[in-house]
Amino acid sequence: MEVYKYTKKQLRRDALNERRLYSKKFVLSKSQIISKKLADFLKNKRIKNVVSYNPINNEVQPNFFIIGNSFNIFFTKMEGKFLRIAKSKSFKKGKFSVLEPFCGIFAFKKNIDCFIVPALAVDKRGYRVGYGLGFYDKLLKNSKALKVGVCFDFQVKNFYIQEDDFDVSLDYIITEKRILKCRR
Repeated sequence: MEVYKYTKKQLRRDALNERRLYSKKFVLSKSQIISKKLADFLKNKRIKNVVSYNPINNEVQPNFFIIGNSFNIFFTKMEGKFLRIAKSKSFKKGKFSVLEPFCGIFAFKKNIDCFIVPALAVDKRGYRVGYGLGFYDKLLKNSKALKVGVCFDFQVKNFYIQEDDFDVSLDYIITEKRILKCRR
């Protein structure tokens, strides 16, 4: 694999534009496949406490099969430049129009078994490009929890994404076609 020769900003723009080309029907049908694979994967790993996200901009919708299962599901909530973890059934639009927990029980990062992470693009080592604000890198830093990226297969790139010192790599990537164990 070779290194992507453009900046993360260029890759982010290209990845967003590519994902926008896909229909809601595509996103929904592939998300259901990914969500089922994710639920089976988490059960296999005996995961209990999971942090997920509410999707925006044609992201994978990961929660079809994990909600209502035996997992304790928490969601991220933006507070300043950081993400907090909360368990709630009530959501409201927060920063960037992301549905966030409105109220609920907050959790400590050390009690989480797995983080489900969205990506615009990801390489096979688990380095990802998100929206560029570093929320997930800050959240995942120093966490011993499993880090699982979910994305559509076309978002897994065959080149190295340039990583920075603050980037945190994923342990696994789940797409509609495969489950990849990331190799650093």
